[in-house]
Amino acid sequence: MSSLVASLVARLHDAAVTPEAWPDALTALTDAAGVAGAALIIFNKSTGKVDEAHLCGLSAGFKSDYVRHYAALDPYSPLLDGSWKKLSECLPDRLLRSSEWYNDFILTCGVRDILGARLVDTSGHCVIFGIHQQIGRSFSGSVDSVVNLAGIPLKHAAWRHIERLSSPRSAIFDLSQTEVSAEGSRFYFHVDNGSRYPDETGSVFSTADDATAHAIVVAQELAQDGSWHGSSILVTDDRGHEIVRVRIGR
Repeated sequence: MSSLVASLVARLHDAAVTPEAWPDALTALTDAAGVAGAALIIFNKSTGKVDEAHLCGLSAGFKSDYVRHYAALDPYSPLLDGSWKKLSECLPDRLLRSSEWYNDFILTCGVRDILGARLVDTSGHCVIFGIHQQIGRSFSGSVDSVVNLAGIPLKHAAWRHIERLSSPRSAIFDLSQTEVSAEGSRFYFHVDNGSRYPDETGSVFSTADDATAHAIVVAQELAQDGSWHGSSILVTDDRGHEIVRVRIGR
C-alpha cells in the first residue's frame, strides 16, 4: 500500500503541473484504493456545463455520454462539498430508481456506488471527484486510507488545474520553469499543512506585492472549503526565498 500511495502522490504532483498527467493520476488512485474507476469533472458555473472530464476504469468509455447528456441530469454532484460522501448515503433508493442518470449511466457503466467530494469551488468553476466501485463489490478500508493520505495533494492538483483554466496568465504555465518574462519575475505558490505540496511551475508577476495579492485571492477561494483551513499558501521567489505565507481560513 505504501508504495502505491507514494506513486499516487507523485502522479498527483505531475497533474498539478500539467493536465496531461491526470489519466496516470487517476489510474494510480484506482490501483492504490483497489477500486474499479474514478472521475474528475470540472463544471463551469457561468455556462452550467462541463468544461473538462477525465474518467478512468468502468466509466471511461462513457465520457462523451456524460458530458453531452447525463451531466445535466446528475443529482449527486450538486450535493457534494469538501467532505467525502457516498452516493448510496446521499440519495434515497426511491429517487435513484427513478433517475435516468443512475439507471442509464451509472448502472450501465457497471458502477455500484461512488465516493465523491467537491475538491475545489471558486467563483467560476467547481471540481468534483468521484471514486467508483463496481456492482457486486463494496468499498474496502484501503479507500479511506488513500483518501486520508492523498486528499491534500489531490485537492492541490485540482486547484492548480482550475487556476490554469481561469487565470488570465494561464499561458505562462506552458513556459519552461527557467523562463522569466522580461516584465516580471516568477513566483511559486506552495500549499503547506505540515507537509509541503510544491508548485513546480510557478507564475509570473510584475512585483512581489502582486504575487502576494494573488496568494490572498487563492487563499480566500480555498477557504470556502473548510477542509483547507489550517493550511497556508507559501509564496517563494525563483531562488526559494520565502516572500509571504498566507493562512487559509481561520
